[in-house]
Amino acid sequence: MLPIITSFYWLKTDVRNVQLPAFSCLFLDIKFLLFFRAFESFGTYFAIIISVGKQIISFLGILLIIIISFAHAFYILLSPKSEFSIENRINNNDPNNPWNLAPSYSKVLDDGNVETSNPYIIQTPDENTNMFINYRTALFAMYQFLTGTIY
Repeated sequence: MLPIITSFYWLKTDVRNVQLPAFSCLFLDIKFLLFFRAFESFGTYFAIIISVGKQIISFLGILLIIIISFAHAFYILLSPKSEFSIENRINNNDPNNPWNLAPSYSKVLDDGNVETSNPYIIQTPDENTNMFINYRTALFAMYQFLTGTIY
């Protein structure tokens, strides 16, 4: 039904929404692939995929609970304790404030001492500076940590 609805929507409004045709094509391709179950050589592979899927579903459920638990624990531990603004710099003693986590560079004086009281350059933090600001990004951070894509 989704491809039919997508086609009618496109013809009626002349607005080409990118997500709707993409999902329609994905579901049509999967439906086309399922037609090959009738052939014995392809049916064997479908049986293998379905049996592996049934065996792995409990593992994925346990893994999901573990990811949610770690995300919740790190969210509680690493979320900023005081109010902050991404646009305006707030210098406080909160170690989880994105402004305190962002890289800052100080000026080296002529005598070799570093002026630490007033940073020379401070990188503006974004939503990825502290990914534990909200629970949604904490879940994403735990997923990235699990897959090894966090830097």
